[in-house]
Order: sequence, then C-alpha cells, then structure tokens
Amino acid sequence: MNILNVTTTSEWRGGEAQLYQYFKLLEEYQDLNQMILCPKNSVLSKKCESDKSKHFTYKKTSKIFSLIKPIINICISEKIDILHIHDSNALTASLICSLLLPKKTKIVLSRKRNNPIKDKFLNRYKYSHPKIHKIISVSKAVEKIFDSIIKDKERLVTIYDSIDVNFFKNTKKKYLIHREYDLPYKTKIIGNVAALTHQKDIHTFLNTAQKIIKKNNNLFDIKFVLIGDGPLKQELLEYAKTIKIEKQLIFMGQRSNIHELLVDLDVFLLTSETEGLPLTIYEAFASRVPVVTTNAGGVAEVIKNGETGFVTDLKDSENLCKYVLEILENQKLSENIKSNAYKLVIEQHDLSNMKNSYYSFYKSIN
Repeated sequence: MNILNVTTTSEWRGGEAQLYQYFKLLEEYQDLNQMILCPKNSVLSKKCESDKSKHFTYKKTSKIFSLIKPIINICISEKIDILHIHDSNALTASLICSLLLPKKTKIVLSRKRNNPIKDKFLNRYKYSHPKIHKIISVSKAVEKIFDSIIKDKERLVTIYDSIDVNFFKNTKKKYLIHREYDLPYKTKIIGNVAALTHQKDIHTFLNTAQKIIKKNNNLFDIKFVLIGDGPLKQELLEYAKTIKIEKQLIFMGQRSNIHELLVDLDVFLLTSETEGLPLTIYEAFASRVPVVTTNAGGVAEVIKNGETGFVTDLKDSENLCKYVLEILENQKLSENIKSNAYKLVIEQHDLSNMKNSYYSFYKSIN
C-alpha cells in the first residue's frame, strides 16, 4: 500500500508533529510504503532529510496552485493508493487534482481542531466532496463539526493522538524553573505551554491568575508561568500590568525541554477557546501534573471533574480559579487526580495505541 501524506505548512505545529509521529511509528510495517510531500525548506522537510525519511518537496509559490502538479506527478509515478491530506489548502489542491488522479487513489483528510467550518457553499462542498473517502478527527468534538456537512457518518473516524508516555514519566523533577528564576523550592508553579495566540485565550489565563492571587490570600507563594511565544506577547505583557499581576507572572518564551519543565508545575492551567485534543494534556497526565482546563475541543473526553482533572466553560476564570485552589489546598485530591490521569494516558494514549489504530485504519481501506 502506497501512502502520500501532504501538508502545505512550513512551520512546525501540532498537525505536523502528529503527522511525523505516526509516520515514523508505522515505518516498521513492510506492507506500508509511506511518503511525505511538504514545502521546500519547511521544518518537516528538514526532519525528513535528517532521518532519511522518504519525502518530496515543492516550491511554495502559492497556497494551493503550486501543489497541484507535484500531487499529480507523485500519485502517478509512485502509484499512490491513499492521499492523506493534513490541512485545508492541501485538501483544495487535492480535490482540484482528483479528476486527473488514478481511480484507485483515495483521499483521506485529517482534522485536528474543532473551530467551526464557515457556513458557505464552497466550504460545505469541499468537506462533503465525494472524492474524500474518510475524515479522521483527533476527538469526538472535532468529528462533531461535520455533523451538518457529512450525511454518511461512516466517512467519519476518530483516532486519538498519543504520546511516548515513558519519555515523560521517567523525567525527574529538577526545579529548573525555580532555579532559573531564583524562586524558593516551596513556590507553587501554575503554568501553561501554548502559543501566545487568540486561540489559546491567554487573557483568561491572566484573569484566572488575578483571581487566584486575590483568593489565595498569601496562603501559598505562587508564580504563573507561560511557556511559549507568539504575536500577542506584548499585548499580554501590557494586560498583565493593567490587572497588576506582572510581578507574579513569568513569560519563559519558546523552550525545547518541555518534558523537564512540565514536572515543575503544580497545576497545568489550559484556557483555550478552540482545540482538537492538545497533546500537552496527555503530557501533563504522564508527568503527573493535575490539569485544570476550559472545555475546548475534546478535552472533556479525557478529563472528568474531580477524577482526571477539572474542566470549566470557556472563559470561566471564576471556576478555573476555584479548581486550581482546590488542588493546591487538598493534597489527597491532587494525588488522586494524578493517579487516575496517569492510568488513563498509559492505558489509552501511549504511542502503541495510535500506531495500532492508524495501521488498522489504513488496512481497512480498499
């Protein structure tokens, strides 16, 4: 079976990380011949070059049209059975190509986020196109956005993401954040790992921090940490000053050692508006860090209140504050959440689960 994965993204985002992760996992199967098509000089192309993974590149001169010829040529020359698409622009290009593709080539789409599809004729036509054989979602919440678009529900499949649980569970706490910022080891760290974008709604993180500081009443020494960078950084810095929490807030910027920093957190506080089902939740589970989150995307599919964490409505800084303080104040509750969440991730979201799911999925296509 010959499979071509296609993405138009040059940066390294969650979708590209997911693509490459299961691509490498499935390399052990001799009956799958996998390839990747991505922009020249993209982060993904460089990873493929470094790992000697079979891939093709194209010069990205437009969002869509520069991809059409490469798709057609590769599908014909490599006798592609499955054209696996990983973003909207790549989907448009593949559908334009579809009339010229070999009849046996089936189009599969992966969808990572639950942001609504705009109710326009072209969007409905594109995502319901009969040439799309299957649509893979990373959570039931993502799958649900197709309810009004896809009549044949057999075309919809959910395959949850996974992580290398061992990589995170074996990481020892070194108090790296405390040492870098000269914090006492007793300081409680409430943190998030996220791009500083509108989707992640960091303003709600800051509003929650303000409430926690007020209601904590100096019971705990607390610092709030944001790991990541993005276009809203300056705006967020100014907002933090406006609500007078800048002294309790640390912007750490982009870091490559997330696994070593996660274990320093006492609570992982996620405040996103839209998500698929972020890997950082699984990583927090594996690192035995309790999670408090807004109900973005599919998070409620793995987080049950008081069992594997706490989930609130979007922008609900009041209850986010309440649950963070409950975890800090109730050690027994915190340990119970850590234990349940760890059990969930190791049993259902380790890499072996995703590898088996994708292999079975590909083999089911005929």
